[in-house]
Amino acid sequence: MKLPLSWLKEHTPLTDSPQRVADNLIRLGHEVESIEEPRTAVKGVRVGLIQEMKPHPDADKLKLLKVDIGETEPLAIVCGASNMEEGDKVPVATIGTTLPNGLKIKKGNIRGEISFGMCCSEVELGVAEDAAGLLILSIDAPVGVEVGEYLELEEAVIDLDITPNRGDCMSARGLARDLAADYDLPLIEPGDELAKEDVSMSSPDISVSAKLDCPLYLARRIEGVTVTDSPDWMKARLIAAGQRPVNGVVDVLNYTMLDLGQPMHAFDADTLNGNLQVRVTKVGEGFLTLDGRDVPLNEGDLVIADDDNVVALAGIMGSEPTGVTGKTKNIILESAAFCAALISTTRRTYGLVSESSMRFERGVDPAMIAVAMNQATHMILGLFGGQASAVSETGDAEALIKNRSIAVNMKRIESRLGIAVPDSADAVLSRMGFGIVRKPSDAGDQLEIQVPSHRHDISIAEDISEEYARVIGFDAIPEVLPALTTIKPCKVDTAISSAVALGFVQVINYAFISFDEQRLFSAADDNDIALKNPISEAMGVMRRSIWPGLLNTAKYNLNRQQSGVALVEQGRTYTRKGAIHQECNVIAWLMTGEAQRDEWHTDARQADFFDLKGAIEVWLASRGLVARFMADDEEASDRMSDGMMGLQAGQRAKIFIGKSVVGHIGKVDAGIADGFDIEMPVYVASMNLDALPGGKQLKFMPLPEFPGVERDLVFLFDRDTRAEDIVQAARKAGGKLLTDVRIFDRYTGKGVPEDKISLGVRLELQSPEKTLTQDEVDAVSAAMVESMNQRFGASLRG
Repeated sequence: MKLPLSWLKEHTPLTDSPQRVADNLIRLGHEVESIEEPRTAVKGVRVGLIQEMKPHPDADKLKLLKVDIGETEPLAIVCGASNMEEGDKVPVATIGTTLPNGLKIKKGNIRGEISFGMCCSEVELGVAEDAAGLLILSIDAPVGVEVGEYLELEEAVIDLDITPNRGDCMSARGLARDLAADYDLPLIEPGDELAKEDVSMSSPDISVSAKLDCPLYLARRIEGVTVTDSPDWMKARLIAAGQRPVNGVVDVLNYTMLDLGQPMHAFDADTLNGNLQVRVTKVGEGFLTLDGRDVPLNEGDLVIADDDNVVALAGIMGSEPTGVTGKTKNIILESAAFCAALISTTRRTYGLVSESSMRFERGVDPAMIAVAMNQATHMILGLFGGQASAVSETGDAEALIKNRSIAVNMKRIESRLGIAVPDSADAVLSRMGFGIVRKPSDAGDQLEIQVPSHRHDISIAEDISEEYARVIGFDAIPEVLPALTTIKPCKVDTAISSAVALGFVQVINYAFISFDEQRLFSAADDNDIALKNPISEAMGVMRRSIWPGLLNTAKYNLNRQQSGVALVEQGRTYTRKGAIHQECNVIAWLMTGEAQRDEWHTDARQADFFDLKGAIEVWLASRGLVARFMADDEEASDRMSDGMMGLQAGQRAKIFIGKSVVGHIGKVDAGIADGFDIEMPVYVASMNLDALPGGKQLKFMPLPEFPGVERDLVFLFDRDTRAEDIVQAARKAGGKLLTDVRIFDRYTGKGVPEDKISLGVRLELQSPEKTLTQDEVDAVSAAMVESMNQRFGASLRG
């Protein structure tokens, strides 16, 4: 936000230099981005009188001028403008002057004629965005004086970045209030003389059905206005503040907003049909914005409407058909309070950003709503004529203006700040509008703080501490580290780094997804945590699975000529459990496309289930853990648990450590992958890090001194026997001599009954103490055969 220093001085009598004022604003917590000095920027540009003008001998569009700037001899200047005449007074940039656009004026030769300066337009002076020619000054402008002084250009314009919590400072009065309190200067109150009302005129009829979203609404009718351009002083001030002049009435409202912080709007009364209504939208309604956009509205948006149409999106923007133009004769002024959160939501939904919406989002001072209406009315009547009706008011202004109270302990504030709070700080806060009552006690003074109506950001004791801090000055707080107790160092979380070491690329996605994406991998139940104020529909609910985000990332990369992706993300998932919510620390993987590129020695290979399973097994091994993967062939249903939904039957499994399920792995259903425009098979997995037990500590194992023995056994099993169950049973039966067991062969066909399957089980046996005898190996084999028979009814093949 840009604000001329002269505007601040109209609210409090500042005498400090612009730099000192900016420094104090920074100390008070306001970020100053720059200080512009428009008057200094045109130093060297002087008022000149055109004494003589004749055509350039070698250029039809150029003129040769003799210009008097108060020196002994007039300047010869070559000029390309066409809107001047002999006797006109114009700004003349003399040699050596650097203009606001960076152009440095030098002596030049233009088509054979020497030019000793340049005549300027508003654009070159930096006071307008465009111009039709030279700036023609008043005939009474003194020749030779600095143009910056004659035009009364601003001494300084301060460019600030107002933080979102300080909506009260998005105006000249708001910033002046802070400065006046800090400097111990008076804050000049707005004029209290009421605008003259025509008792014969009827006030506008208004109705407010959305009272919670619009607790106060004021409207006034003004008839017989003549809408012309606003006066030059107002245009100049608006331009300096970064605003574009539109027409007299609109400029007055923008001026009032920048002056007092209260956004207002004006309707062309003759374009309205019936009474004004503040209500929520109905199905199918829309409106044409002032900037020419045709916006279809959602049901439930807060709008201003007449009997037939929506005429404004409340607090954001008016409609083009009801806007004030040069032909407008009768207007209706609006000054109101709207719900900040609702304005914020609506603004983001439609991408409509306005100076009005930025202020309503941050909260406006309800005490200024009527004051702004009165000031704007005074200015319109004084500048453009007309007669004003009485104000129609709906809502309770007194209830909005009523101060809030916060109790806080001064000793606690001083402990938090690390410095004693001087009594003078109370006086500064009082001048800022706070009411302070001290009640001495043994535990430190108890403060009863009355928060003024313009400070919507003050609600808890910590906010009061911050106010004292900025009044004292953050630089005054000593840079001393607090005393810290010795604590045990936190264990480093290696979950993501271990996955990256295996070749996966770490990604970080938002924790918000769309409701449609939520349903892909989570049941439709009451466990979603929906956002009340989402950024967009695509980010409306807290995720219960990380997989949708990974799928979107995979889609993005595959669309950019990546032949395959291997992604990993660690983050939290969010689930409602009754009245509370539960967060889980989760790591998730995704593989799709090429797992191995084509090389001279081999062909490309697509990723499959076992690539991802193997990576997870290695990842678990790095943490000292061993998992079991148990296939889950349950048919998909809405009752399926989170983690299994969205995975293809026959290619999904639960991941067990001990008896606990710690994760899931599987192939994404083809229909879901198609929804992300991924045609290749996609494999995903997730692990609940909170559910993982501590792994075994690695310890040194000497190399075996004695040889091992391998023994292969081939069994006939029922076809539905799980391989994992066979391996677990073999480990249990093998005893201490069994170092490894795996299934090395699978056969169906000739010699094997149709309901059976032949599986070869390889045993690796070894003793750290001696060479195994034949009898010891046979004993383990016999125990294995008996275990397979008892557990699965399996028989040993000959």
